[in-house]
Amino acid sequence: MTRLRFATVLFFLVLASACGRNAPAADTNAAPGGDSVAPTPLSVTVDGAGYHPSALSAPAGRPVRLTVTRTSEEGCGQEIVFPSLELRRDLPLNRPVVVEFTMPASGSVAFACGMDMMRGSIVAQ
Repeated sequence: MTRLRFATVLFFLVLASACGRNAPAADTNAAPGGDSVAPTPLSVTVDGAGYHPSALSAPAGRPVRLTVTRTSEEGCGQEIVFPSLELRRDLPLNRPVVVEFTMPASGSVAFACGMDMMRGSIVAQ
């Protein structure tokens, strides 16, 4: 009787192991429906005159990867602020800074310099 139990347990372990080898790997970027969601890449430069471009668009409800590069010592572009997201990032000169967030289902995400003199936005489409 003990050999029969051992053989049964061994059979199920081998079966489980074989099934696990063919299972697909989990997608860590998968959305609730199985779709893979890569962030939308966007880029903005900031100089003494403002953000270039100052108006962008991105898919509604999807992740965004915004790269911001300050190219001038002039102006107040030493930081970027996203008031609705409660995000604030320093912008060192000529060094790209990446900000990742998810776009709202509708509307836009505004951004500005630390003094709120230069402004831009990303509109959900």
